[in-house]
Amino acid sequence: MDKEQKDHLEREVEFAAIGRQVLDNAAFQQALTARKAQIFEQFCRTGPQDAEIREEAWRTMQNMQALEDYFTRLLSTGKMAQTELEKFNGRQSRH
Repeated sequence: MDKEQKDHLEREVEFAAIGRQVLDNAAFQQALTARKAQIFEQFCRTGPQDAEIREEAWRTMQNMQALEDYFTRLLSTGKMAQTELEKFNGRQSRH
């Protein structure tokens, strides 16, 4: 593993730690929950003629889910990077 690869893995581990802080942040979670509730209420208040409003609500929910999925992937990538760094550091200490 060269320095550039090691630096990249270390950055992924750092980003995962930041992502964990975001996901664990109560204010962030409350904001997501509140916004989803608002969108759901808006969706429920639509009538048969309000297809465009329902579609916009659906797109917004999909975007919110994509944001949450991004942070989940960030954590997963960070865990894999941490494992690789530990393997590399274990090999380094044996030499």
